[in-house]
Amino acid sequence: MVEAVHPRGSMSEPGIMRVERPEEQRVPVIVDVPHAGEWIPDDVHEEMVIGERVLRRDLDLYVDQIWAKTTELGATLVASNVSRYVVDLNRAEDDISPETVEGGKRILRPGYYQDRGVVWRTTTARTPVMAGPMSKAAFKRRLNTFYHPYHQTLREEIERVKSQFGYCILLDGHSMPSMGRKGHDDPGRRRAEIVPGDVEGQSCDTTLRWLVEEHFREQGFSVRSNEPYKGGWITRHYGQPQQGVHAIQIEIRRDLYMDERSFRIRREGLERLAEACTALIPRCGELDEEALRPSKRPRF
Repeated sequence: MVEAVHPRGSMSEPGIMRVERPEEQRVPVIVDVPHAGEWIPDDVHEEMVIGERVLRRDLDLYVDQIWAKTTELGATLVASNVSRYVVDLNRAEDDISPETVEGGKRILRPGYYQDRGVVWRTTTARTPVMAGPMSKAAFKRRLNTFYHPYHQTLREEIERVKSQFGYCILLDGHSMPSMGRKGHDDPGRRRAEIVPGDVEGQSCDTTLRWLVEEHFREQGFSVRSNEPYKGGWITRHYGQPQQGVHAIQIEIRRDLYMDERSFRIRREGLERLAEACTALIPRCGELDEEALRPSKRPRF
């Protein structure tokens, strides 16, 4: 039986995440989906100045459904139930600004977004999310309630898989608008259908990125690595090839499986993507183990 864990869940609340483990971990793969969740607790919702419809625009809706059969292939799925407008799990916890947290300081570093950091001041279309900066105490509560438990769980799952196989592959599942928006680095540009991101070769062994590129091209998708997304904080933070942890972000263009205006699922497209994504999992288990185990060799 697949083991499903729902930390802090109840009859009235979905829990902040779910962890689905297979009966037997047959491949050294974890899929994590940090942005598909829609749950916003009532007390957080009261602090927002944004309409219900807009609240869904920057979410990776239905990506957890695309990867839903992960456990059937012998891998583990970790998925957040919480909206990224509550806390963005794909950001560093110090990625803030004075406009999001009282007394916050902007950190100018690759992968940092400041006003759209671990808490968002505006959407990618620059629609306000919050009326003003939250207090340090409120910010700390959000981190302790939602952010830290998710990352503690993800770390534990990575260590569990690594202890079994000697290494771990983390597939970081996301989706993206078909066109770049105002707040993106590529406004108005049409994107490839699949964008793998390995931080320009830093977050995983090259053989993993090559496999992901080849796999999706064989499935009939257009692929462009690291453009416009090189990999978010999860990929950058957990991807430590020398330590035997190989992380790659996989961005899926949303118009392939949903109407981007109405958010309605395009069932045929979603099923095609689900088949392609889950078929990648066993192929990851066929990569050369020696290239993926911890090494003392320099990364560059």
